[in-house]
Amino acid sequence: MAVAYNLTLLTWLVYMDCCKGAVSFSMAGINNAHGQALSYFWLVVFYSFLPSPVFAAENTLMSSVSITAFLFGLSLPVFAFVVWKLQRKFFKRHTVSSPVQLVSQEDLFSYTHDLATNLPTAQHALKQFDQALKASKNAKMAAVVFKPINFQQVNTVLGHHNSDILLLQLAFHLKKNVRDNISLLNFDHSPEAVRLARLQGLDFLVVFDLSTSTHDSKNVIDNLCQQLAKSVPNAMSFKSFSLNFELAFGIAISGENGNSVEEIVSHATDALLKGIASEQTVQYFDNDAVLYTEQQLGLMERLRQDILAEELRWYLQPQVNINDKSIIGFELKVHWYANADQPLELFEFIDLAEHSGEVYSLTKQMFKQAFAALFAIHKLGVYQRVSVNLSSKNLLEVDLVDFIEQQMKKYHIAGKYLMIELNEQVMLGACQRAKSTIDQLKSLDVTIAIDNFSGSYESLRYLRKMAIHQVKINCHELGSREDNRADKAIINALITLTRSMELPLIGTNIDKHETANSFIAMGGSLVQGNIINQGVVPDEIEIWLTKWLAQHPQAKHI
Repeated sequence: MAVAYNLTLLTWLVYMDCCKGAVSFSMAGINNAHGQALSYFWLVVFYSFLPSPVFAAENTLMSSVSITAFLFGLSLPVFAFVVWKLQRKFFKRHTVSSPVQLVSQEDLFSYTHDLATNLPTAQHALKQFDQALKASKNAKMAAVVFKPINFQQVNTVLGHHNSDILLLQLAFHLKKNVRDNISLLNFDHSPEAVRLARLQGLDFLVVFDLSTSTHDSKNVIDNLCQQLAKSVPNAMSFKSFSLNFELAFGIAISGENGNSVEEIVSHATDALLKGIASEQTVQYFDNDAVLYTEQQLGLMERLRQDILAEELRWYLQPQVNINDKSIIGFELKVHWYANADQPLELFEFIDLAEHSGEVYSLTKQMFKQAFAALFAIHKLGVYQRVSVNLSSKNLLEVDLVDFIEQQMKKYHIAGKYLMIELNEQVMLGACQRAKSTIDQLKSLDVTIAIDNFSGSYESLRYLRKMAIHQVKINCHELGSREDNRADKAIINALITLTRSMELPLIGTNIDKHETANSFIAMGGSLVQGNIINQGVVPDEIEIWLTKWLAQHPQAKHI
């Protein structure tokens, strides 16, 4: 009997301990007082059904009461866990959620509006535009992107901080002008309609709903642009500074010029940039521009591959004194066959080369060809220069001078036999870094020539400041049948001027005998063009020189 009592007591202690663990586990997950009270209620109920140790002592170890108590004690933790989960779900459903923090009107305005102009930002405006475009399947909207094209003067004179005041004035007048035009998209939810938004930089945006108009789309948009242009005061002032703002517009239409708002606005911006470049006040996006851009990208990649593979065609065009037929030098030229029909000259594809990222590779190939040509003609006893035409970006390459010096040492060619031609605009617009490169080239005795010399006041000042060895003028117009008295007078004056300065002048693009005769009549003597030769492949320069000297024996002794 004592053994049965002890085993029964042990069983009771086991399930009591299980109950305690289960209850403690369930209570740990209940945070509020009401839930804990309810949990204690269930605990009392559970304990009221538990058999007492006295009752267990009166039964044997394997009695039905002992077995039931033992099983009930084992199942109690599971039952308590289920009750805890149900309670937690119940109280979570009835728990009051924490209050949502409300954004103030001031903060909301600053999030969606540009602080400098108080206009909706680009992100907010494009969102409203997108919603309006998707609201109707038949929606037809025109994005008009415009900007003050002469605002840079304000930034230069007043600085960006003060220029923002004038920009705010401009935005106010534009916003007021379009406020009552219900055909324009409203970008704001304020009581007063805001139909103007600011994009990046100085660009503004209005969106015209063409589906609401029965008139011709182009006429409607043109009238809108005129209305916006007239809304700008004749002279906007800040302190003693005043300026008449001029607006330029770019337009793209949904469906015709794109389907997404990003594409439409981007095309309108492209049209604006094209209009500014061509000095057009209003410019509509041309879908052919997309095709042209794709073609240009394709050409750019082909050019890049041909430069890297050294597939360009090089040739030397002779420069001759027309009086005695003596050779005074050669210009290294390059052709690129973009297609099988017509090759492109350097000035025709130099922009593609610069955008392809391989313009410096092209420049190094050019100098390699130039020094190889110099080595070949000097070997034949003709000690004359070879000239190379450089763009402005070439002058900014940090190791350009070092590379040229390496080629000089490799071929044992003195620097005085290399001439670098710079376009007059490149020369006049050269930055200090480019001018420093020119000075370093001169230190190697490399000679400098100005191409497309115009004789302007600025270029003449440059001739006095810099030691220029040669100038070149384009004589193509001399061969025209039209009356070109003005061009002839300019060329005549330049020939006289350079003669007085004892500066060699070469007439280029002399392709006809009529052109050559006009040039000679004005006093010119140094010519370059197809009348002499279209160009000689470097591998055939010996053959050409032999033939030329045979035809003009007097040139041998010059």
